[in-house]
Amino acid sequence: MGMILANVGEDDGSSAGESGGDSSGGSSGNSGLIRNHAHKIPTPSAAVRTKDQSKRRVTKSADESGIANEKSRRDAKSARKTKLQPLTLQDAKPKKKSTMTRQLTGYDEWEKPVVVHKPIAKSRRAAEEAPLLQSAHAYDAETDIESGILLEELNDSESKPEIKTELDKLFKLSYPVIFTYVLEFFPEIVSMTLVGHLDSPLTKQYLDGVALSTMCMNLTAIGVGFGLATAMDTLCSQAYGAGKPKKLGIYLQSGLIVLGIAMIPVFLINWYTEAFLLMLGQPAQVVALAGRFSRILLPGIPFMFVYEMIKKVMQAQNVVLPMVYIAVFSNVVNLVLGVYLVFYTSLGFDGAAIARLVSEFVLPLALVPYYMRNPHIPAEWWSGWQLKEAMHHLGTFLTLGIPGMFMMLLEWWSFEIMAAIVGWLPHSVVSISVHSVLVNVSTMAFNVFLGISVAANVLVGNYSGSNQPNHAKMASTLGMLLSVSVSAVLAVIIIATRYYIPEVFINDAVAISLTGHALLFLMPYQMCDALNAVMQGVFRGTGRLMLGAYINLIAYFVIGLPCGVYLAFCMDLGVEGMWLGLTVGIFFGCVVSLVKILETNWKGMADAARVRTS
Repeated sequence: MGMILANVGEDDGSSAGESGGDSSGGSSGNSGLIRNHAHKIPTPSAAVRTKDQSKRRVTKSADESGIANEKSRRDAKSARKTKLQPLTLQDAKPKKKSTMTRQLTGYDEWEKPVVVHKPIAKSRRAAEEAPLLQSAHAYDAETDIESGILLEELNDSESKPEIKTELDKLFKLSYPVIFTYVLEFFPEIVSMTLVGHLDSPLTKQYLDGVALSTMCMNLTAIGVGFGLATAMDTLCSQAYGAGKPKKLGIYLQSGLIVLGIAMIPVFLINWYTEAFLLMLGQPAQVVALAGRFSRILLPGIPFMFVYEMIKKVMQAQNVVLPMVYIAVFSNVVNLVLGVYLVFYTSLGFDGAAIARLVSEFVLPLALVPYYMRNPHIPAEWWSGWQLKEAMHHLGTFLTLGIPGMFMMLLEWWSFEIMAAIVGWLPHSVVSISVHSVLVNVSTMAFNVFLGISVAANVLVGNYSGSNQPNHAKMASTLGMLLSVSVSAVLAVIIIATRYYIPEVFINDAVAISLTGHALLFLMPYQMCDALNAVMQGVFRGTGRLMLGAYINLIAYFVIGLPCGVYLAFCMDLGVEGMWLGLTVGIFFGCVVSLVKILETNWKGMADAARVRTS
C-alpha cells in the first residue's frame, strides 16, 4: 500500500504538471471540442491522446480529465438540441453552403467563416411578441447573417397564426379600400348624370359620347397604366414585409419610368380616339363628342397614374385611410365644379369633362399637404431619387407588370365585347337597357370584392416577404372565405330588391320587369366573381401574375364568351344567356385558381419573395 501511495505521490508531481497544462487549456479544450463537434471536426485533447498511448497509467487527473470530456460531450449534445450555435469559428474549414442558400442570403461561408451566433430561442420569442410589421422588419437579410439566423431556420421563429387576429387585420384593411374603390367609381357616373340632364336636343348624343369616351379611356389608358402598376402589388408588399421600406421608393421610381414610357402610345391613341372609332363604324356625331371629351381628359391621365402607384405604396404599408379622404375630396370637387360648369356657364358638355379633369389633378396633389403634415411617413420609404437603382429593377417590374396588365384587360375587354354582342340581340334596345343595369350592379359589387382582394394581396405579400408562410396561407384562406360570405349576403339583398334596383337606372316598365328577372342570373356570376377576385389578389401577393393572366384568358375568351353566344342566340336565352355563359367561364377559372392555391408551396413562395426583394 505504501509503495502504491508513494507511486501516486511521485506521479502527482508529473500529473500535476500535465493537469496544469490541461487545466490551462481545459476550458478552451472543452469549448474547442464543442466547436469542432458542432461542425463535425473532432479534435481530442492532449490528455486523451496521452492516455490512449499509455493505457497502464491510471491517475486521479486522468479520471478528472475523462469526466471533463464526458461533460463536454453532453454539453455539445445539449447545445445542438437547444439550437445554441457556436460562439466563434476561427480555424475550422466550414462546410460550403448550397447554391440556393448563398443566393437567398447573399452569404458564402468560404468567404466569411467567422460568425457570431445567438440563441435561436431568444429570436423566436422576440418575433412572437412583436407586432406583424415589426417582426417582419426584424428579418432583414443583413441582420439575419450578423445574428446567425440562417434562412432555413427562420420558419422556426414563425408564431402560429390565429384566425381571430388575421381576420381582424383583413377587416381593417378591407373596408377603407372598399370605400376608396367605390368612391373612385363615382366620377364616371357623375359625368354621365350631368350631361344626361342638359336641356338640349343632343342630350342622348352627349350621354352616348361620354359613355363611349369612358369606355375607350378605360381600355386604352386606365387599363394599361393601372395594369402595369399591379407589379407594385407584389414588389411593395413583399419588400415592406421583408423589412426593406426604402425599396418601395425605388419601385415607385421604376413604375414612373415604365408608365411614363407607356404614356406615349396612350396619349396618341386617345388623342385620335375619333379616327379609331370611325374605323369601327360608330355614329359620326357620337364619335366626335367622344373624341372631344377624351382630349379634355388626357392631361389628367399622368396624375391618375402617379396617384395609383403612390396608393399601392401606401397600401403595402397598411396605410389606407388617407386614400378614402382624398377620394371623398376629389368627388366633392368633381360634383360641385361639374354642376357649376355644366349648368351655370356656357361650357355645358365640356364643363363635365373639365370638372372631371380637375378632380383627377386633385388625387395626387392632395397627398402633398398630407405628407407635409406627416413627414415621417414618406421619410420611411423615400430616400431621394435613385434612377440608376430604379433602372436596375425595370426588368422585374415589367416581368410582373405586363402579365398583370393582361390579367386586368382581358376581363375588361370581355365585358366590352359582351356589350357589343348584346346590341345584336333581337329587341336590342331593351336588351341593352337590361344589360347596362346588370353591369352597373356587378361593378358596384365587384368594388367590394376588390377591397377584400387588395387586403388579401397586401397581407399575403407582407407575410411572404417576412418569411411567414403559415400566416400567408391563413390570410389567403380567410380572404377567400370572407369574399364568399360577403357575396352571399349581397346576393340575398339583390334578390330581395331585384325589382326596385332597376328603377334607379331605367323607367321603362317592361325593361324593369325583364331586369328583375335577369338579376337572378347575375347571382351565380357574383359568387364566382367574388372568389376569383380574391384569388387573383393572392396571385399578385405571391408574384404569380402570369398564371392569373392565363386563367383569365381561358375563362373569359375560350369558355365564357363562346358559351354566352351559344346560349344567347342558339338557345334563345338573350341577355341571361350571355351572363350564364360568362358564369360558366369564370367558374372554370375559380376551380383552376383554387386548385393552384391549394397546391401552393408557401415556403417556396416566401423564399422567392426574399430573392425578389434582395
